[in-house]
Amino acid sequence: MTRANIHLLAENEHTQQDIADRLKVGERSVRRILTEPCPTPDEVRADRRAAGPKQGRPTKAAPELIERIRKLLVEEPSIPATEVYRRAVGWGYAGKRSAMSELVRRLRPEKKPDLVVRFEGLPGEYGQFDFGEATLTYADGRHERLHFFASRLKFSRLLHVVVTPNQKAETVVRSLVATFEQWRGAPREWVFDNPRTIRISLPGVEPPVPHTHLRDLLAEVGGIPTFCLPRKGNQKGSVENLVGFVKGDFFFARKFRDREDVLVQLAEWLHETNHIRPCRATGEVPAVRYERERELLRPVPDSVCAARYTIREQRVVSASALIHHEGTPYAVHPRAVGHTVDLRIGLDFLEVVDAGHVVARHARRDKRGGVVRSREDREATLAVLGGRQTGFFKRECLRELGEAAEDFLTRLIYAGPPEAWHEPVAALFELLQEHGGERVLAALGASLTRNDISVRGVRRALGVEAA
Repeated sequence: MTRANIHLLAENEHTQQDIADRLKVGERSVRRILTEPCPTPDEVRADRRAAGPKQGRPTKAAPELIERIRKLLVEEPSIPATEVYRRAVGWGYAGKRSAMSELVRRLRPEKKPDLVVRFEGLPGEYGQFDFGEATLTYADGRHERLHFFASRLKFSRLLHVVVTPNQKAETVVRSLVATFEQWRGAPREWVFDNPRTIRISLPGVEPPVPHTHLRDLLAEVGGIPTFCLPRKGNQKGSVENLVGFVKGDFFFARKFRDREDVLVQLAEWLHETNHIRPCRATGEVPAVRYERERELLRPVPDSVCAARYTIREQRVVSASALIHHEGTPYAVHPRAVGHTVDLRIGLDFLEVVDAGHVVARHARRDKRGGVVRSREDREATLAVLGGRQTGFFKRECLRELGEAAEDFLTRLIYAGPPEAWHEPVAALFELLQEHGGERVLAALGASLTRNDISVRGVRRALGVEAA
């Protein structure tokens, strides 16, 4: 349209400068356009319908260069125009970057529409799993952020939700085990997003590599993992936004007194959602529809039980005969020092296995800080120590009991001359071996309270010596 207006104003004897000022174009452009034929009415109408930026001046690219750029855009459809310009300069292009950008816009192949194909799962075929979190405000004004793991069978829409302490890899597996126990079976394909606690290979890298914890469970149950690409929610098929549904229909729709009330209401809501209320997507109650897929779910081995399931990891035993798990060091038999051992992690216990033999078993104490030792561990370590190491090891075993033990030892050691602490520490160590860590720690705290920093005072607190 601008070209036609330039010719029209020139015909009415406007100067080139006046035309440039009126139409807000350069005077050089006016002179150039006046040397060209006036656009026909059809060309003007076509220009009005054209989308995108104005055409501007013609490109200086030769026909053979244009063909080369066209081929490049077919081979690399997403290549930026700036990169095309850089390469074109190397091929002899002498025009400006803006003209090349316009040429690339015209030559770039049109993208195919990103169609979404929705599909329904067959009975027992798909299960969807995802983490979510919700920040709740309780009746007394307290705030708490809760993590949860949501699971749903694609065919029946049967739902299960577990409130979790975190979103770690172990939590993923334990939540899956609890869900399969509730469903009395597992689906054929397990659909996940791509957090690092579930998939350790980068999204888009094939084949995908599940986290080792998940891989072990997949092997035991016989499932097939399916990972959705980022921002590709349509890959989950016709299953609705699972986490969004749980938040909107439960966490954000109800009021709670505390965490215990959340768990009580969650059980009620799951019963209502699964057994009473018809699903909006299917028009059927999920529990009724579930009866048609229950027999097609994969059976779960007896070992895959929420109360007994163990997670396997490997550790190298340090020179101090320790292995670490979740911020807590655990003592191991000294003969395993330097070995790569298997770690069997249960809900409340931890076993260390070296060459098929259990070399340590402890109650689980995540993030305890101090070393977790048993009486047998201390005896085995003493058997290989000698000289001054023995005294310092006994002192360290006492110090590891807790803050009260450390305070007691500090006052005991500074109360006498150097090296005088060996005898009382040896006596306290014997009490530790005889009565256990919890009782001795309490006795050390009681002796501190009475300001009685002596072995006799600890004996009295334990009730093994008369006052």
